[in-house]
Amino acid sequence: MSYDAIVIGGGPVGLLLAIELRLTGLTPVVLERLTEPDQTIKAGAIHAITGDALNRRGLHDALAAGQQQTVKEMLRLFTGDDTELDDAAAEAAMKKFAGNAPRGHFAGIFKLDATKLSQLGVPTTGTPPIVMVPQPVLEAALGQRASELGVEVRHGCELTGLAQDDEGVTVSVNGPDGSYELRAGYVVGCDGGGRSRVRKLTGFDFPGTEPAITGHQALAIIEGAEKLARGWNRTETGMMVYGPSPERVLTVEFDGPPADREEPVSVEELQASVRRVSGTDVTIKEIISATRFTDNARAASTYRIGRVLLAGDAAHVHSPFGGQGLTLGLGDALNLGFKLAAVVRGRAGDELLDTYTASGIRWPCAYWPHTRAQSRVGTGRGADVATGPFPCAALRTRRAGLPASGSPRVLATG
Repeated sequence: MSYDAIVIGGGPVGLLLAIELRLTGLTPVVLERLTEPDQTIKAGAIHAITGDALNRRGLHDALAAGQQQTVKEMLRLFTGDDTELDDAAAEAAMKKFAGNAPRGHFAGIFKLDATKLSQLGVPTTGTPPIVMVPQPVLEAALGQRASELGVEVRHGCELTGLAQDDEGVTVSVNGPDGSYELRAGYVVGCDGGGRSRVRKLTGFDFPGTEPAITGHQALAIIEGAEKLARGWNRTETGMMVYGPSPERVLTVEFDGPPADREEPVSVEELQASVRRVSGTDVTIKEIISATRFTDNARAASTYRIGRVLLAGDAAHVHSPFGGQGLTLGLGDALNLGFKLAAVVRGRAGDELLDTYTASGIRWPCAYWPHTRAQSRVGTGRGADVATGPFPCAALRTRRAGLPASGSPRVLATG
């Protein structure tokens, strides 16, 4: 079968790009290294503008159901009532949240002015300011929508080679049934950050800044969880977030990057981090899902080399605070999708793809200083705290006096 584009990586960004291409009548194929969808806890929400875009692409019902479940979990935590809410009660709570919730935060400081954000196109009525859908739920919804549209998604397929010429791109793949080759007019790498095989095989550079923090995020069975302060908390040893579900905990320690990002997080490692940061003796009984993260900031100097393009974490990485990486990656897919379709269909010259690079690169560069500042402000530690323009720990203690802001650069969702 002939494909118009091969998408490497079947996470949210790759799936949304394939959906975009399919909605224009193109035939993409998605190659995903993992044999099953990734259930690891990652981002917990997307911004309202992105949510509206996904709703227009047929995902409204799935996102609404996912958000409703998140609301139920939040109410369990913050009310202390484990009684299962019915859908009507959850819907009422969601409507109340839509009108009264903070519009976002900067390092746990909730000082965003909704009236200013409305000038930037962020909805203040109707659609909630954030769409609280965990990344695995979002990925499942995108996968279902792709299937409905007839997009072919191949799991367990690892990219081993890539060669392009004037007419197209040939990829070598190692799949469940052996090795084979596929050819298409274009290839888009949506295959993660530091490990992006597309980026490495094609020769994209990936400059940026080195990491300085170690973060853990997990869903876990916690004994003594009542000792943990809910929400965002700055301590002498780092930063901790407990909630919105009773099982979710996040820690940040400003003591350098993790030694090994890929090694599974153990109960002992997670427990030690939570105890150090919270100052409590809670016990982690079981890990449901856990991951490590850090705050290195990198971006490819171009998102296009010939017929090969990058999107999402393959093109740019930075601190995941606020779920901004996921939202930015989904924006890449929305930007690239219609442009690539126009080029493939002959409605525009391939120079249109250069505008994807030009517009895409601006955003990571704008996000970098703000996501790194969140690391410093959140922990109040690090070599640049004392020498910077303001003491970060002092900034947090004076957060009540900060002016409200509508800047999109500090829009985060936690």
